[in-house]
Amino acid sequence: MTNSTLIARLMGPVLLIMGIGMALGLWMNPEVHLGMMKEFMGSLPLIMLVGVLALVAGLAIVNAHSLWVADWRVIITILGWLAILRGAASLLVPMKVHSLGEIIMAATWGPTIGAVVMLVLGAILTAMGYEGLWKEERRTTRPASSPAARGPKRPRRK
Repeated sequence: MTNSTLIARLMGPVLLIMGIGMALGLWMNPEVHLGMMKEFMGSLPLIMLVGVLALVAGLAIVNAHSLWVADWRVIITILGWLAILRGAASLLVPMKVHSLGEIIMAATWGPTIGAVVMLVLGAILTAMGYEGLWKEERRTTRPASSPAARGPKRPRRK
């Protein structure tokens, strides 16, 4: 398994579930969900904690996977660099991150766009990360009644 596949298998489902959770929260109970997000952005210690985690995750991704290629794998590299930038910003200028979060929350479309972007990126990375596994599973699981499962035809003897 390549680093790209491994990282996609880790990041994809996390982003996908986060995107689904955000979308459902915004759709089913927007006041509670937006209130929780505003409360989170109002806590400078949480912003700094997330900054440390984002910085570590971003550095790990970029150190293990720095591929600038014209296919889906570049998404992982870009997300790694964005995590580094997010982590550094949260640690160096937490009040600016707080202000930016407030601006995004004030816009009615901000959290919705965030949820959609996470959902789409999560779906792409999950599909690409598990693509080989699904293809392999289809190759190895053939019904016993299929001609391929019975083996090659042998000529009959008379």
